[in-house]
Amino acid sequence: MRLVTVIKVRAAFLQRVLQRLQAKWQAKSALSAALRAPLSRSRRPLLSAQQIQSLASELTALAGDMPRNPKLSSAQRQGEQTSRFMGNGLEYEESRPYQLGDEIRRINWRLMARTGQAYTKLFQEERQEDWFILLDQRMSMRFGTRVRLKAEQALRVAGYFLWLAEKAALNLPVEGARLAEELVFTPTFIGRGSYTQMMHAFSQPCPPISTAQQSTPEPALHAVLNDLSQRLQPGSRLIIISDFHDLDESCLATLTALQQFARVKAICIEDPAERVLPVMEGVQLQSMASGELFEVQAQTLQDYAAWAENHLQARLTRLRQAGVKVNRLLADAPLQSLVEQLELSV
Repeated sequence: MRLVTVIKVRAAFLQRVLQRLQAKWQAKSALSAALRAPLSRSRRPLLSAQQIQSLASELTALAGDMPRNPKLSSAQRQGEQTSRFMGNGLEYEESRPYQLGDEIRRINWRLMARTGQAYTKLFQEERQEDWFILLDQRMSMRFGTRVRLKAEQALRVAGYFLWLAEKAALNLPVEGARLAEELVFTPTFIGRGSYTQMMHAFSQPCPPISTAQQSTPEPALHAVLNDLSQRLQPGSRLIIISDFHDLDESCLATLTALQQFARVKAICIEDPAERVLPVMEGVQLQSMASGELFEVQAQTLQDYAAWAENHLQARLTRLRQAGVKVNRLLADAPLQSLVEQLELSV
């Protein structure tokens, strides 16, 4: 009888031990899954393959609002874009007095009959330029309060230009660089499939901001622009998509110098909360530089809105003074608004 009782006690004890071990294992498994979840999310591309194709379909539907042939290429390579060069093109531009050596077939006989003097016809010569897209995905771009991150909206803007280069702008060659923890260049793409290939290259996973990342210096915009000034070909078009948070005098000096041989276009991406803070109880602002917390009061909202608008406008003014054409776009703006913002400035 005693032996049976001891066996029962030991069995009950072992059962409790097994239950505790099982509970610990389940808790450990749950913690492991929780730790893996952010990692798996951080490995997701900014836009999936399906989203990239959906964006292309939307752009195709809006194609009627887009310019068909960007004007005034200053590139040296022959092509199908109108340019600022005069030569053997198809589009008549003007006539000038005949000079020794001009081809007889270029003489403007009608004008000669009216004036009695010989004139030579000049035609606008077609050239083909290269496009270079610099896409900023640094820490300040990994922020968003409505609909999407600034980095995702920047990618959508890049998609607009890539689609335009492939579909509507006569198969322009396009190269790009993704600016994140480091500067990564893409191959040059041209023709069919260039939109999809470049979008996949740009849609690399954009991990959340971490303490380790904040302690590691990111590439500065002025250093990147200096690199590009040595890389771009004369007559190129440089498209910069960023929030320009680190725009400084070195950037402006380089951008001014770039205007001598390239056309520079800037798309400034902003989040609505960067213009006007949300009205919510208990909201605090934390400085990314110092980590300091700030309480948000009613007067703070008004003061911040005024400061933000002046700060952002000053940034745009400095870019324009450097000769850069600038567009300002909110991160939550729909695609239709995006096209309307950009169609007149390509």
